[in-house]
Amino acid sequence: MLVAAFSDFRASARAREFRPLRPFTKGEEIKARLIARGTLLAVLALALMWVGYSVWEKVTHKKPEVRHLADGTVASLSADTRLLTAPRFPADREFSLDGEALLKVRAARGPLIVRTRLMRLKVVGSSTLLITARSRETGEQVEVLDGEVIVSKNYPSSYRVPDDLHGGEMSMVNETIDLMEKETVDASSLREIRERASRLR
Repeated sequence: MLVAAFSDFRASARAREFRPLRPFTKGEEIKARLIARGTLLAVLALALMWVGYSVWEKVTHKKPEVRHLADGTVASLSADTRLLTAPRFPADREFSLDGEALLKVRAARGPLIVRTRLMRLKVVGSSTLLITARSRETGEQVEVLDGEVIVSKNYPSSYRVPDDLHGGEMSMVNETIDLMEKETVDASSLREIRERASRLR
């Protein structure tokens, strides 16, 4: 009798163990697919955030640094400055800048284009210039030690006449009041820029 009862128990356990799974209803199948898609999208979003953070870390210089670009430009970058060249640089001779940079630009077949949040700078021929353009600030400026730099607004404006700067001249841009003003660089600032430029190699 005990043997028969034990045999019935084992048979019942095997039946429960190997019972085929009930197929999903249509509603359950749709719900499972939505959960799977949501999980996949969350993983992809996290991956993109990590990649974006990594790229930012690579191009944002936490400490002062001197960079020698492929077109021969030497850039002295202040701390927390981001310089990002165009994908086909130097064939496309252009880069974006957020921060402060002293540039020694070599003459080439075409001009160098520098874009900041508020300015578009067209650097013609050999030139030395100091750009102060921090995106967290309302105003930006460029000071030219030598050479030629054509400054335009890099945002929608009703007044878009560019400034043509040469050695000893500067331009200041303020988006809040939609102002771009050309002035003369004071002598002390010129001396400081010249001293910094003399140390660039």
